[in-house]
Amino acid sequence: MRMHKGGSKGGFLNTPATDGNGQTDVQTHVRNRLDPNEKLILVTDTDIGRDGRFGARWLVVTSDRIMTFASDGPLAEPEEEVRLGDVKLVKPVHLVGQVALEAEADGRMIELLRCTNSLAEKFAKVAKSLTDACKDAKPLEFDLEEEERRTCPDCGRLLPEKGSFCPACLKKHRVAARFWKYLAPHWGKALAVSASIIIGTAAQLCPPYLVKILVDDVFGAKRGAGLLLLLVGALAGLQLFATLLAILRGRLSAWLGSKIMHDVRFDFYQSIQGLSLRRHDKTPTGSLMSRLTGDTMMLNDAFIFVGFWVLPSILQVLGIFVVLLIMNWKLGLLVLAPAPVVVVMTASFFRLIHGYYHRWWQRRAKMSALANDAISGIRIVKAFSREPEEVKRFGARSYAFFEAWATADGMWVTAMPLISFVAMMGTYFVWYFGGLNVLNRPDTMQLGTLMAFIMYLGMFYGPLQMLTRVSDFLNRAFTAAQRLFEIMDADQEVYDDPRAKPLENLRGEFEFKDVHFGYEPDKEVLKGIDFKIEAGEMVGLVGRSGVGKTTITNLICRFYDVNEGSIRLDGVNVRDIRLRDLRRRIGIVPQECYLFDGTIAENIAYAQPGVTREQIMRAAIAANAHGFILRFPDGYDTRVGERGARLSGGEKQRVAIARAILHDPKILILDEATSSVDTETEELLQEALKRLVEGRTTIAIAHRLSTLRNANRLFVIDEGKMAESGTHDELFEKKGIYHKLVEMQSKLSAIKAVDG
Repeated sequence: MRMHKGGSKGGFLNTPATDGNGQTDVQTHVRNRLDPNEKLILVTDTDIGRDGRFGARWLVVTSDRIMTFASDGPLAEPEEEVRLGDVKLVKPVHLVGQVALEAEADGRMIELLRCTNSLAEKFAKVAKSLTDACKDAKPLEFDLEEEERRTCPDCGRLLPEKGSFCPACLKKHRVAARFWKYLAPHWGKALAVSASIIIGTAAQLCPPYLVKILVDDVFGAKRGAGLLLLLVGALAGLQLFATLLAILRGRLSAWLGSKIMHDVRFDFYQSIQGLSLRRHDKTPTGSLMSRLTGDTMMLNDAFIFVGFWVLPSILQVLGIFVVLLIMNWKLGLLVLAPAPVVVVMTASFFRLIHGYYHRWWQRRAKMSALANDAISGIRIVKAFSREPEEVKRFGARSYAFFEAWATADGMWVTAMPLISFVAMMGTYFVWYFGGLNVLNRPDTMQLGTLMAFIMYLGMFYGPLQMLTRVSDFLNRAFTAAQRLFEIMDADQEVYDDPRAKPLENLRGEFEFKDVHFGYEPDKEVLKGIDFKIEAGEMVGLVGRSGVGKTTITNLICRFYDVNEGSIRLDGVNVRDIRLRDLRRRIGIVPQECYLFDGTIAENIAYAQPGVTREQIMRAAIAANAHGFILRFPDGYDTRVGERGARLSGGEKQRVAIARAILHDPKILILDEATSSVDTETEELLQEALKRLVEGRTTIAIAHRLSTLRNANRLFVIDEGKMAESGTHDELFEKKGIYHKLVEMQSKLSAIKAVDG
């Protein structure tokens, strides 16, 4: 999809090239329809018609009109035409498997076009630009250049996910070239491996020639026992030398492979840590773990396979062929007779098997992701007695994995014997024609020469059969490597932007200015939020679930960046502040407190690993956690278990508060920090939180409104907008949304009191 500058600032024309069959040039056709002062701003294509059938359709935006055209034939009259001056709103409407772009004009809704979900992001941007221009009198401009690829630019196939690589167009030479940076620091050992391969191959080529001398010159000429002993000793010595070289090569290859895979695995894990949360939201944890373990192990095996088997086999095949030509060029050519057929069969099989092994990798990753998800949520599984259903789901994924594996390996075990049979035809030619020479023309070929020839053939076809496995093994390795590089090349958070400023003399004043944000481009969560938090102030975010409260805190931490507007900290846009500096000044006490599988002391000191035990205890005392910690036999050295399984919900919350106190942040975020605990525990948590918020800018989220009684102000969020703001008393007197929320909670509390 190519972009061209359009008729207005920031506009783009997005059109196809004219094909060889005389397809209508859309731009030319549209320009011929324009009025004298009308400018063409955007021409972009969709992939389905309004009837749901696949086929190109065109959206055209000019300075005066919006038009849509069909391209089933030469472009004629537009299917729809709307004057921009009549348009009040353009919005995407999500249907089943597709999206409709609708415009509100003259009091009615007009469907302009449809697209599949793969183009939803693009047309969401188009809709927003048109709405801004028509409703808010903003300049008419479009920015589609940052649209992520959803189809392969080379073959047009749908990608596994946006921005990922196309398995069918995998450039293996590029993948191999990327490994050079990992191999280059160890060039000395790599050179030693190469030298051992060359010398070892040369040593392996000598024994058959010595056998020829034994048969023709010792046994045939009946030479003395001394020469026999010398030749047998030479054979044994060469075998010992080749064995020692093979051991050296194997140990070096194993070290190199393991070290390179350590470096790749380290870089991959570092990339996982640096991935944006948007990418983490899209990529299952099981898939990442599958790549971290399985794919890196496959690369390690491939490296050893290449270093220990493939390269020696290539050299051995070439060396033996040269020796055979020198010994008898006619028989040597007979050896090559099956070679073209073997090459064609191997190449065809390589192309065929590639897709099957990629499917195998995908199904393995899906199976791992499902297993990881179910095991991580095992308490929920057991609570709802869903074990049989989870076993059934895993069985289906495992069976799909089995089918892919059986299909790929079935093709392999079918093709390999056929290729081997064709390759062995050369041996039969040599036996027959070489045997005729020994029987009828002993002056041209002696028995020893034929025996050496046969031995060389055994050494020739063994490595040749090994090389037929290269396509299988390297295909898996390249796919595994690309799956790793796909994550390593994904969007990373920028920690050290050269233009970013360090945080100095932080006060903690936040200001949101016309902030728009959506986790999906066409679904806004925040719709123009404006508010200001003074330094040291505690504010509460109030509203129904899903209105955007947690989203606001995510934007403050820059887990995501705003789509429009700005967030300022002490007057500086947070995008212009070093990310690490920003997050080190923020402490979070979340609703679901995650504890790592370590000791209580290690979890409290997670953000400050160098602190003393005394500092850890002070933080625990301030968080009202010291008492329950000492009740454990091991005290602060008690292991909390996976995700803190050995602690109750309230105990985990207090450990999290202690962690935040020790971190000593200037800005504090409390996300439902006292939810789902009993009244007694809540009092302990409230007392700890009161100590924690002193002198800090605090943003608190709570559905239980009583927990916000210490807040200086409350912001009521509704439908992604700021609905109300003020103190508890001010908002209650307004009789608005906050008043309704308080009344509802009072009624619920009364019901619970009666039931209790």
